[in-house]
Amino acid sequence: MTSIELHIASLSGKQIKASVKEVYVETADGVVGVLPGHQPEFYSVGAGTVKYVDEDGKEGETVVYDGFVQIEPYAVRIGVKDIVKPSEINVQEIKAEIENLKAKVEALSEEESEKISEIEKEIEKRESLISKATAQP
Repeated sequence: MTSIELHIASLSGKQIKASVKEVYVETADGVVGVLPGHQPEFYSVGAGTVKYVDEDGKEGETVVYDGFVQIEPYAVRIGVKDIVKPSEINVQEIKAEIENLKAKVEALSEEESEKISEIEKEIEKRESLISKATAQP
């Protein structure tokens, strides 16, 4: 087998389906490279880049946000809240969301540490999206 199926699906309705030779997924644990015959694995994704090379050697890249990656020997399935091209990331909008989340954290009491932790994770994901947008040439 020389290729694997890549399927990225989002809650926003966007999808990417391709037969690829290799896939690189930025997960919460680091970048995972996948070739045909890869062992089964499962990862979470905050805000990560997915790079792939299709059967014709054409490279593709997208940013995925908040979801999971399921790797099988002949398929990579990624389910996320959203799929965006790095150039489509609205940095100003995300910065406004971060400020709103920070205000929520400040309004919470120390006894609400679990809620504070959840919001701080959301802030980290959004900051990572900004870094993906600003890292592009």
